Amino acid sequence: MKLSRIAIVWGVLLLAAACALFLYFFERHTEEVDLGFGPEARRNPYLAAQRFLDRLDIGHRRADNISVITTLDDRDALFLASSSQIYNPDRLRELLDWVDAGGHAIVIAHRGRGDNEQDLLLEALELEVTSGDLDLYFNRQVREVFGEEASELQDKTISELMRDHNRKLDEKDSENTSGESPDSAEPDIEGSVSTPRNPDVDPERLVNLTSDSGPSYAIYFNPEKVFAHEMMGKGTDADVNGALLHWVPFQNMPTQSPLVYYERGRGRLTLMTDGGLWQNDRIGEFDHAYFLAHLVGDRELVMITRPRFDTLGTLIQRYALELFFAGLLALAAWIANRSRRFGPLTPPPAAERRSLLEHIRACGHFYWRQNRGVSLFDGARKPLLAKLGGNRNLNADRQRQIAESVAEKTGLAAREIHDTLWGPAPRNEDDFTARLRSIQIIEAAL
Repeated sequence: MKLSRIAIVWGVLLLAAACALFLYFFERHTEEVDLGFGPEARRNPYLAAQRFLDRLDIGHRRADNISVITTLDDRDALFLASSSQIYNPDRLRELLDWVDAGGHAIVIAHRGRGDNEQDLLLEALELEVTSGDLDLYFNRQVREVFGEEASELQDKTISELMRDHNRKLDEKDSENTSGESPDSAEPDIEGSVSTPRNPDVDPERLVNLTSDSGPSYAIYFNPEKVFAHEMMGKGTDADVNGALLHWVPFQNMPTQSPLVYYERGRGRLTLMTDGGLWQNDRIGEFDHAYFLAHLVGDRELVMITRPRFDTLGTLIQRYALELFFAGLLALAAWIANRSRRFGPLTPPPAAERRSLLEHIRACGHFYWRQNRGVSLFDGARKPLLAKLGGNRNLNADRQRQIAESVAEKTGLAAREIHDTLWGPAPRNEDDFTARLRSIQIIEAAL
């Protein structure tokens, strides 16, 4: 009994000593891990822009597709994430009419992969989207990997860049292993490395816009796609079909512009080639967010980012009553159309039978077409000659006597009877028919 109590006491003491040693040597360490955007931000690439507008008390809402244009007021602003959302000429006309009435549309120009893909808005405005400057230094992925070294590696291929980059990483790893710590960035209060908000971009690549009210905005447009127009390079604006066209070119590249806008009627139509300017990963750079607020102003922004149309199930639920009555009408029309078939069956009509004369006539035509008319005629007059007691070998006087005697009984001409009984076979259908009729008359008279 005493031994068990002593063991319990010693166990408690050892546990207390282990806890004390753990608390004495334990050191709290905080580390921040970037897990990327949350689920809501991944679903909505413009979530940061919407929250920024909320902070400025600028009204905004999302719409499903371009059909919302018929419900907009001339004091609203419309944002289209792609010009391809204008899918037919009617929607294009509605958009331009709304802009003429005082609306403000902000559209991201879309260029498809196929050369034959049609963009109704760009065609109507006579604008062309072409490839811009693809300098490696201004490629975001290359800058993130190589940093400042990208500006010194312009003439190398991607494989050479990656090989040099891996070699330098190996050298840094060996220096860290030997105890020589490389230069590091200045840590902030939390112990993490502070990173600049704006990417390292050549100032010549920034577009600086100055508003009429005074503020200026520095914006970095991705130069991969730019606008091209025949009037660019000759000024900063031009009259195109009655609408004043303005463009903002890159520095040292007056013929390429990432931003153009039209003054149409009482409204404005703004087009940009960079679709990621206000998305979550770039809206915090430079003055992108403030430029969005400047374009919207005191209007209410309607955003169409991902077009969505009602599914068949949604339409059925919405118009269930109409579909029900339409089905009843269709059923009633079908019953009315089929009602004459209801009741006893009508007896089938009696089958028609052809006469014997029709069969004989058909056989005659068949034999005549088979060049068997001579045998038919000889077969018809041979019994008649046998009945008269003569044949075709009689002399001429006897044939004349028989023809004259038969002519007195039948009323036919003696010459006609002679040709029928002893003449050559007929050569055409009319002669054949006349000879057979004569044979029938002679047989009836005898």
